[in-house]
Amino acid sequence: MREIAYAVRGFLTVRRDSLRVPLAGSLTVHADQDSGLFSGDLALQQATVSRAVLGAGLFGATVQIQAESPVIGRVDDEGQMFATVTVDAVIAAVRAAGRTVISGGSCRTATSAVVPLRSRPGFDLERGGRLAGRYQRPPFTGCGWITPLVNLLVAGPGNAVVIDLIPAALRGLVSVR
Repeated sequence: MREIAYAVRGFLTVRRDSLRVPLAGSLTVHADQDSGLFSGDLALQQATVSRAVLGAGLFGATVQIQAESPVIGRVDDEGQMFATVTVDAVIAAVRAAGRTVISGGSCRTATSAVVPLRSRPGFDLERGGRLAGRYQRPPFTGCGWITPLVNLLVAGPGNAVVIDLIPAALRGLVSVR
C-alpha cells in the first residue's frame, strides 16, 4: 500500500444557492496501485460564511464538516476516480442582525450524509486533481427555536461539493480558485 498525502481545497454549495462554504484541510490515502482501490482519512477545518445585502451583514455562520468514516474509492482503468465519504455537518455559531442565534455546537445534522465524489477521466493519484459530487443533506437537530428555519434553508437535495486534491509535495506551488 502506498500512502499519499493531499491538501484539500474547495467548497460546498447550499441547496443550489450561491452561498459557498469554503473547504480546507487534508486527506491521507492508502492506495493499492494494482487494483486502484484506496481508503483515506479526511480532516476539514472550520469554515466561516456570511451574506450581506448593500454592504449590511445579514448573517455570519461558523460551520464544521466532519468525516464520520474513511473516504473509500477506486480509480478505474480510464483514470476516473469514484469515492464516497460519510460526513456530519455542525453549525457551531450563527449571528444574524448583530445577535447570536446559534452557539455551542449542538446544531448538527440528525444523521450523516453520504457524499459521492468523482473525477473526470485521467485522474492520477500521484498528481491529485478535482473531484465533484451532489448529495442530500439530512435535516438538522439541536438548533433550538430556529431548527425549522435551518432545515428549510440548508437541508435536503441539491447540495454540491467541489474539492481539489493537491499532493503535499506541491502544496506551496499551487493556488486553487
